[in-house]
Amino acid sequence: MKTKQKKWFTASAAALVLAGILSGCSGNTNSNEGASSASSSSASGGEADSTKPKDPVTLRVEVFDRGNAPAGAGPVTDNYWTQWIQKNFGDPNNIKMEFVPVPRNQEVDKLNVLMATGDAPDLVFTYDMNTIYNYVKDGGLTEVGALIDEYGPNLKTFLGDDVLAYGVFDGKQYTIPAKRPLQYTQSSYIRKDWLDKLGLPVPATTGQFYETMKAFKEQDPGQAGSKLIPYDFSAIDGTTYTSPMVLINSFVKNLSEEEEYMYTSTSYIPEISKPGYKDGVQFLNKMNAEGLINPDFALDKDGKQFESDVANGYVGAFTALAAHASLMGPGKVFDTLKQNVPGAEYVAMDAFTDEEGKTPKSLYDPIGMHILIPKTSKHAAEAVKYLDWMSQADVLFTLQNGNEGEHYNLENGFPVAITTDEAKKTFYNNSDIAIISNGKDFGSEEKNIEATALQTPDYKELSKQTILNALKDGYTLVRFERPIESEIKYGDTIKAKATEAIVKSIVAKPEKFSDTYDAYVKEFLKIGGQQVHDERKAAFAEMKK
Repeated sequence: MKTKQKKWFTASAAALVLAGILSGCSGNTNSNEGASSASSSSASGGEADSTKPKDPVTLRVEVFDRGNAPAGAGPVTDNYWTQWIQKNFGDPNNIKMEFVPVPRNQEVDKLNVLMATGDAPDLVFTYDMNTIYNYVKDGGLTEVGALIDEYGPNLKTFLGDDVLAYGVFDGKQYTIPAKRPLQYTQSSYIRKDWLDKLGLPVPATTGQFYETMKAFKEQDPGQAGSKLIPYDFSAIDGTTYTSPMVLINSFVKNLSEEEEYMYTSTSYIPEISKPGYKDGVQFLNKMNAEGLINPDFALDKDGKQFESDVANGYVGAFTALAAHASLMGPGKVFDTLKQNVPGAEYVAMDAFTDEEGKTPKSLYDPIGMHILIPKTSKHAAEAVKYLDWMSQADVLFTLQNGNEGEHYNLENGFPVAITTDEAKKTFYNNSDIAIISNGKDFGSEEKNIEATALQTPDYKELSKQTILNALKDGYTLVRFERPIESEIKYGDTIKAKATEAIVKSIVAKPEKFSDTYDAYVKEFLKIGGQQVHDERKAAFAEMKK
């Protein structure tokens, strides 16, 4: 049988990326005398423009508001770093920076409103490909190829042709993709102290994983009682960083190249009609019937209950984003677990094997979110200049790490964050500021992994191993060179239906599983899924001509 037509990587061969996040800040022109002297050069990378306009230009930039600003830090629109940006980029270029807050959990809806009303900032961004396709189709974006050539030499060098190519649609550069230095996504974790109590090894296959979860249930090595959850995950609609999708996707059958394109979504629609997908969901149905998963997983919309259960020592294993700061950061879930349950310890697990014995996981593309300049912007050149300024090595390093001795110390040549309350007041959302890079690039995969692991110093080796596991047997999804019109039209509807199908099928009585799942697949195809499949196949045929 033909192997999956996916781009396979080993942990030592995978390239670029992690998923970073997004935008920057402020409008306050107060100077920061203590800030690093990182480049105050102009947006074009040289000296400040000699032909400044008489009146300042206001450049409006989207910024995520996560509602997580520490006390005394100031809002995302007016804080230490927004002022630093104003001083080092805005003032030398006679540009007044204005940052427009968008709630992270409402970013697509809010962006659509801003675009529809003509109130969108000069720089916006999104990860949602259907949203981007809609804007391209409707002529809502500025074509930026010529602007990058003229105003973005540093930006062009930093991103490179391969990354920029992801922003080309119908032969035109409509978006500026952010670069990912590491591409890993999810890894699995398991309680080592529970395994040790039962004399069990870390599971290495799906079968071993299942038997271990049964042992956790039957013998309750953590004495969690009625609160015991052998395997946990929260809502599966993409709103949390924990998910069972790696397990489900490991059941998918080998597909031809044409089938890969037919079943690959540009908007992360669970492909419930894909051969083998049903088997993965049925496996979770079996685990649910046997009390091996959290029966209330679908109610945990933000992952907070999952975090609480892990922190209180109730969870034997779970799958989540690798090296995640919410788990391993100072004062976060694993630290709380240690306080609540002395001796508790999680280790990395890579157990979900496919029919070839591999442990496949999808990888991020070598890009993060797409940065967009709306057609309504009157300051597209200034927007590109801002990104070009940010692309300079010293500027980007400072935005991503802060000031040495104040926000980080160097350890073996890598910046390690200072995590005092005082440091957090002036360094808490910088991953949302350096929007051209979803992660830090130190020149090689090995160095990037080492640097990432150092960001969770108390769990450095665990962090590193979860990254290696996440990259092992990883694959990137196929990319369409044109918008899939039917997916734009039906994407949200069939995505909601597919998510509902998975939840309802997992909790169905085992004897009702097949009827439940099959009925949802039939409905999924009827309300647009089949049209999406047909158009993807047609797009594949066009590419092969």
